[in-house]
Amino acid sequence: MADEPESGGPYEIILFVGGILLVLVLLWYYNGGPDKADLRGLFLAPPMPVGSGDAYGPQLSATTTIDTRVNKQ
Repeated sequence: MADEPESGGPYEIILFVGGILLVLVLLWYYNGGPDKADLRGLFLAPPMPVGSGDAYGPQLSATTTIDTRVNKQ
């Protein structure tokens, strides 16, 4: 109606998007954010004409075995 104020002003939208980003950053940090980058490496190698296109870090595959013994002697 004519007397209703506008909803979704610019500050309201900025706060909404900022809130969503804050929640995503907190979830990332809670799940080990900065430490997980060391698992497989941060970046991929450049595409085929320039590089190999492989991921940096250890190559994990279906044949990779992981030793789960508690006392590794």
